Amino acid sequence: MFKKRFLVLRLLQFLTILVLCGIITYYFISLKSDSNDIRYQQTQKFAYSLTNLAAAEATRYLSQEKKENLQLLIDDLSNDPIVRDATVYDQLGQIIYQSNNVLPLPVLLNIGNNKRKKETIGVIPYIAELYVDQTKIGYLRITLEQKRILSLIQDYQDRGFSILIFMILLSFAAGIIFMAMFYRRTKAFYKNFIQEMPKLIEDAKNEANKYIK
Repeated sequence: MFKKRFLVLRLLQFLTILVLCGIITYYFISLKSDSNDIRYQQTQKFAYSLTNLAAAEATRYLSQEKKENLQLLIDDLSNDPIVRDATVYDQLGQIIYQSNNVLPLPVLLNIGNNKRKKETIGVIPYIAELYVDQTKIGYLRITLEQKRILSLIQDYQDRGFSILIFMILLSFAAGIIFMAMFYRRTKAFYKNFIQEMPKLIEDAKNEANKYIK
């Protein structure tokens, strides 16, 4: 009887471990998937914020005809490691100023046969219209290195997951040490409890019979 109870207990413990491992795996995969979605969303938000901020500055310089400041703005943008190039157009689409080594629109949009298609991999253009008093005065195009932005976020997430896995392993090791420290006491207590169980049941029956009489 004792052996049967022991086997049932071990089976329940094993099933509990399997269920817990399944839950941990499920939430880990879900967390990984959600982090990838958030990574792309944050990249889009960052790109729009950068484009709108640069567009506000470009509008001010263009409306005030401060060409030197406009050139400095474009050069500063293009010097950023996550920016591939930047270009300012007038309201007719003519180039006013652009950064060095800019990707032409036909190459960027993969129009026609060109030998620079590899340069367009992982880059995304963002275009903002420039308005003054509801009058369009030009456009700003910024081409971002999306792969580089994603890689920066990926490195941060990988460090976070590494720390999470390390903490789980530490918790598992701490649990093993805790069980090793109290295993003998727990085993002795359980054994005494099983041995005393028939006596406790018998005492309870005797007490119940006294009240019945």
